[in-house]
Amino acid sequence: MTPGKVVVFGVPSAAGASRSGVERAPHALREAGLLTCLRQLGRSVVNLSDLSLFPFRADDGQPRARNLQSVACAVRAAADEMTRALAQGFTLVLGGDCTVVAGTLAGANQALGRPVGLVYIDANADLNTPDTTPSGMLNGMAVSLAIGRGPAAIPSGRTLAEHVALVGFRELDPGERHTLGLLGLALSTAAAQRLGMRASALLALDAITNADGPVLVHLDVDVIDPASMPAKTTVTPGPGLSLDEVRELLTTLLASPRVVALEVVEFDPSLDPDGACARRLVDLIGSVLRVAGGLQRTSRVMLAPPWTR
Repeated sequence: MTPGKVVVFGVPSAAGASRSGVERAPHALREAGLLTCLRQLGRSVVNLSDLSLFPFRADDGQPRARNLQSVACAVRAAADEMTRALAQGFTLVLGGDCTVVAGTLAGANQALGRPVGLVYIDANADLNTPDTTPSGMLNGMAVSLAIGRGPAAIPSGRTLAEHVALVGFRELDPGERHTLGLLGLALSTAAAQRLGMRASALLALDAITNADGPVLVHLDVDVIDPASMPAKTTVTPGPGLSLDEVRELLTTLLASPRVVALEVVEFDPSLDPDGACARRLVDLIGSVLRVAGGLQRTSRVMLAPPWTR
C-alpha cells in the first residue's frame, strides 16, 4: 500500500437494517467535509465514490432473514470494490448497515491473499443467525455472516471466529452466547472502560492470531453513547463509550501497521437534521486517520506491511 494514501468508497445499503436512513450516510459524510478533512491531513485521497443503492424493504415474506437477496448483492458488490481499493492504499469504507463487513472482509482476503482479522466495535454482538434472531434483520447477524455462519446465499468473509475481537458491546441476545465464546476476544463496554481504551485496543490486536497478518477495523456508531451520537436507527440501551474513548481506541488500533482498513457504519443522517453528528464523525475519522497504517507513513523499513516481508 502507498504510504499516505487513503482510498474511500461508500456502500449505501440499508438492506440489512430495520428501516431506511443509513443508506444516506456515505453522501452525508462527504457533504460534511470528509474528503477535504482527509486532504488537509496531507493524505492523497482516492475517491472511488459510492456503489449502487441497496434500499431497505420490510420483506415480511422472509421473517428469519429479511431482504436476503439485496443483502447478498450488497455484500458481493462491497467485496469487489474492496479488492480494487486495497490494491491502492489504506481503505476507508462508509456504510450503510453492518452487513457490509461480510463483503469487505471477503474482498480483503482475496486482495491480500492472507487471512484477515477483524476488530468489531459495536454495541451489539451481531452474532445471531436465522435460527436465533429475534428480528430477522441481517445487520444483527453481521459477524455471523463474516465468519461463515449465516445464510448460504451471502458470501462469507472467510474469517475464522478466533480471528475476531469484539469490543464495546453492551447488549447480548441469548442465542449469541455460544458463538461469543468462539471469538478471539470479547470485551463489553464496561470491561473495555475498566481496562482503558489503549489496553483494550492492544488486547484486541494481540487476540487476532493470524500470524500478525492484516486486520480490518469495523466501527458501528451505536457503540458511541447516545448523548454524543443520537443519529442512529437503533439505540442500544445503556451507556456507551464516549467520543473521546472511541477516538483513543481507534487511534491505538490504526497506529498498527497491521490495520489496512476502517469501516464506519449505521450512521443515520435522517436523524441528524442540523448535521452536527455528521461533523462529529468527520472530526473523529480525520483525527484517527492521522495515524492510519502506523509506521508505514514514516519508516522505509515499514513501507510494506509486516505479512509481506
